[in-house]
Amino acid sequence: MSFAQNRREFLTSLIATAAAGASATALAGCSDTNSTTTTDAQGSSSAPQSTESSTPARLEDLSVENPFLLGVASGDPLSDSVILWTRLAPEPTAPDGFGGMGAADVPVVWELASDDSFSEILQSGTTTALASLGHSVHVNAAKLDPATWYSYRFRAGQYTSPAGRTRTLPEEDAAADSLKLAIASCQDYTEGYYGAYRAMAADNLDLVLFLGDYIYEYPSAPDAIRQVPGGICKTLADYRNRYATYKTDADLQAAHAACPWVTTWDDHEVENNYADLVGLKEETEEDLRTRRAAAYQAYYEHQPLRLEPPQGADFRIYRSFKFGALAEFFMLDGRQYRSDQACNAPQDAIVNTDSCENINDESRTMLGEAQETWLSDGLKASEATWAVLGQQTVMSSLVLGNITLNVDQWDGYPAARRRLLEFVDREVDANLVVLTGDIHSAGAGVLSTMAEDGSTTPVGVEFVGTSITSGSLVDIVPGGAALVTPDKFPGIEYLNVKDHGYCRCTVTPESWTAEFVIVSGIKTPDATASVDATLVATAGTPSLSRA
Repeated sequence: MSFAQNRREFLTSLIATAAAGASATALAGCSDTNSTTTTDAQGSSSAPQSTESSTPARLEDLSVENPFLLGVASGDPLSDSVILWTRLAPEPTAPDGFGGMGAADVPVVWELASDDSFSEILQSGTTTALASLGHSVHVNAAKLDPATWYSYRFRAGQYTSPAGRTRTLPEEDAAADSLKLAIASCQDYTEGYYGAYRAMAADNLDLVLFLGDYIYEYPSAPDAIRQVPGGICKTLADYRNRYATYKTDADLQAAHAACPWVTTWDDHEVENNYADLVGLKEETEEDLRTRRAAAYQAYYEHQPLRLEPPQGADFRIYRSFKFGALAEFFMLDGRQYRSDQACNAPQDAIVNTDSCENINDESRTMLGEAQETWLSDGLKASEATWAVLGQQTVMSSLVLGNITLNVDQWDGYPAARRRLLEFVDREVDANLVVLTGDIHSAGAGVLSTMAEDGSTTPVGVEFVGTSITSGSLVDIVPGGAALVTPDKFPGIEYLNVKDHGYCRCTVTPESWTAEFVIVSGIKTPDATASVDATLVATAGTPSLSRA
């Protein structure tokens, strides 16, 4: 979500006049500072493949240089398989969007080994990098052992890609002693360097969950720390080149190569604050449909997804996976099916509910009816110790009196939030953990239902990861962070609205420990990382304590 200029002025005014007013602006949503075939999307042992051309061209015949400049990645692991990804792009930001590869399909060899030296290659094969999919490759490495690490790489012509490490999950019902994962979001390339990813790559993680805003669709500001080519992304070539720019970053490549990722999107993968097919005021629904189709295809082409390619502007990405009996993850889509923001307020996110009647409309939805039903069914059936929602916007309440601070968050969809939390209270045995990005701030809180008499019942906890680089409150309004404290918001136990980084989690059958890792800065590439705070949730008790 954007800190629009009128919002910046409003923040500055509030800080100058009252601390309470300033705190009401603390948590603006995910922002810029400039205005092969699957049976279902929940995961299967198969991977997407498109129809290959009958006579793919050899890379040697195309007179191109090293095509592996975007690195490698793996993702959407299961207990017996994992998706391996790369994209051929010797000229990553070629204006036509084909990465310097032209329109030819090209064969690519993949290899899976038991060690980093590839002395024992366990599997190999040849797939085709299709021009129609931007020469991206999604290989399903199947028939693997559970809970096992592997190395992988690709070959095309005389070139060999960097090697990556990946792992399979434990068998679905197997006991698992621990899981170490990180959550990341909001990595505006133009606002700084990815020191957080350099630290993450050294963390020996089992998994990374990326919770949205992998790219930003708008052009660079003249004084941006790093520049991206082109203007506002609208076409497939625009979006491809934006992803390609981000993926040339060595620290991001290292984090992808270190372990498998499971990703979802937020708004900036298409445009700021879009809701279903409601976009900017000057856009028609058909304009956004066309733009969304281009954005969704580019997203698919640049992520290690166990999904079929999107069909036009529709792309089901919500899905679930199990890390043994320890945790079941539900990766949500809070953009494609949601109701429009209440009271026509996507830019002016602070709303007085006295003048915003439709915010409490029972029919308003964040997830859409089908996804809500899928999630409820999955949560009720889950036998894992931890039921985990990987999603975009803050679920905790950030309301001050009759002022809703951000209607793009779950506060703007109170009926949908109430339905979900009351269902968890009634029907779900697992311990609920909500993992969130979007807001460019770090935080942790207890999620509760509220009865008519105002009494509350805790039902889960939420951990909010700060941004990798995207602008925080203190980046926008110097001094604003000092006026924002957790005591302003019931249930919030930790809040950091100034630093960048990620959240590193260690999960056991007894507890969920969240370490909020921050970096010393984003304006230079040599930042160091440290832990700002550690919060612990204990199984069986929806509460948080400091470690």
